[in-house]
Amino acid sequence: MYKVPAPLTFLIFPLAYLYIRAVLHGEKRLKLRDGLHLIPFLFFTINYLPFYLMDLSEKTTYVWNITQNFELSYSGQDGMLPEWFNIVCRAVLSVCYLLLQWHLIISFFKSHANQGSRQFNTVKKWVFNLTTIQTVYNTALLFLYIFNALSAMDFIANFNEFKYVVSFLVNGSFLVLACYLLWNPHLLVGLPKLHLKTEQPENVLPLSRIHALIVEQNSFLSPILTVHSLSKAIGVPSRRISTSIGHSKYSNFNDYINHLRICYAVEKINEGYLKTYSVDALSEISGFNSKNAFYRAFKKTHGCTPLKYQKAS
Repeated sequence: MYKVPAPLTFLIFPLAYLYIRAVLHGEKRLKLRDGLHLIPFLFFTINYLPFYLMDLSEKTTYVWNITQNFELSYSGQDGMLPEWFNIVCRAVLSVCYLLLQWHLIISFFKSHANQGSRQFNTVKKWVFNLTTIQTVYNTALLFLYIFNALSAMDFIANFNEFKYVVSFLVNGSFLVLACYLLWNPHLLVGLPKLHLKTEQPENVLPLSRIHALIVEQNSFLSPILTVHSLSKAIGVPSRRISTSIGHSKYSNFNDYINHLRICYAVEKINEGYLKTYSVDALSEISGFNSKNAFYRAFKKTHGCTPLKYQKAS
């Protein structure tokens, strides 16, 4: 298996870049010109053909020598070109693709700064985290290449301690990525679908009008509120309510109603409600069915519990 994966390393960063591009722009198939990203992979596959086609006994002897002196793996010449050329090309290519990837991400989210749905933020967090992990991995690998080269040229005598740290970062990057995906398994089910809210059509009722009706009647304080019961209470068809919320920054009906309830709870806290009554009582008058649901919604909005919010205010 020696040197079999070497050309495959030239696919890691191009595929990561194409994956990010597909997620952000909703692409479902590659373009014809994307075949250009395969050129380095094909080039170095051809470069190693003499080694791949080498007689088995000769190849066995060659690999045995490398196991006795691992420096031969990067100071020797396994293909038609010296190994240092492979390493330099891989390092330069990885940096170029990382720069392209960061530019793609930053420019995309800068041009869609007005988006704020839950799914949008999930995808944003995922692509930023993935690229950050790649950056740590690539930076550590570059340092490893540089210090190996300096050691081979006898510019530095020993860098074992530093080598352990860098190797830990390289291997740790894969572990962090694996744990991240294990903790967020929904990211493994195809591409995360990115919903971008378009401009609000003229026939969509502005949420501000619905909001005024809800607040006027305090409809959101009902713990059994549904879109249908709200429709009857304020005299607006449930379909129009759902459509208005769908064109807002809120991901769904419950997200919007919980936002109103938390705003109401905060008003009560600022008035000193918790100095007299319990958090359970605050949860109940704010329209929540349970204390746990109240805590989750409050922490999602303010990043802390109601009691901590009271102390900080």
